[in-house]
Amino acid sequence: MKNIKAIFLKQWMSQLRQPVMLIQAGVFLIMVLVFTFLLNDPDCYECIPAVPAVVCPDCEGRAHDLPTPSMAGMFAIMFVGMAMISSASSLVAEDKSTQNFRFMAMADVKPWEYLLGTASSKWFLSIPVLVLWALLDGNFDVNFFWFMALTIPGALVSIFVGLVVGTSKVAVLAMPLSFLFGMGPMLSAQNDTLAGVLRFTYTQQINLTIADMDAANFSEAFIIIAANFALMVVLYFLIHRKGKLLP
Repeated sequence: MKNIKAIFLKQWMSQLRQPVMLIQAGVFLIMVLVFTFLLNDPDCYECIPAVPAVVCPDCEGRAHDLPTPSMAGMFAIMFVGMAMISSASSLVAEDKSTQNFRFMAMADVKPWEYLLGTASSKWFLSIPVLVLWALLDGNFDVNFFWFMALTIPGALVSIFVGLVVGTSKVAVLAMPLSFLFGMGPMLSAQNDTLAGVLRFTYTQQINLTIADMDAANFSEAFIIIAANFALMVVLYFLIHRKGKLLP
């Protein structure tokens, strides 16, 4: 418990000194305001069918029939998928570059202690940002709680993705994975193959659900988010199956 607390405080201070995630959130916010100002009616999506072919195999249609979230909703997905993964992996990269990771390994810090300390520090810092995105998306009723119930665990999955990749020997995959999970849901509306592949990813489920909460399948969304989370946990402990941090 002492190690977890020390790692939590250390990572919290690192994020305040170099607020990569908060800067990305600020950039996305500015982009939302700019696009909202430039576009005449960015929230006009009534003409888009609520049930796409990707969700219902018996329906005839194409990927561009996917329900599309508002401008703020799209950037919220990008924040959850792109910013959270890249910032989590960058925390690990900072620890490795400053030799903190090696010192923790020598001090016999367990992988699960590093995971809990780092993930919790990022997760708590992300929640106020997600609240802001929920309000920008126009959720002032019960949908606010649904939005948070989807994006908060989604952010945790992204943190785990960043930590899995960052602590592995293939840290270079952090950037392409952040683009896949962050930009993929937006691009899937124009590509059937991509939409079919991303159906089983947590960001695509969040994307489809917040786009049309009245017709959303919350059960499927939560099951897929939970499955993605479980997969990341398994991968993390497979990487550290010897019970030691990889320096």
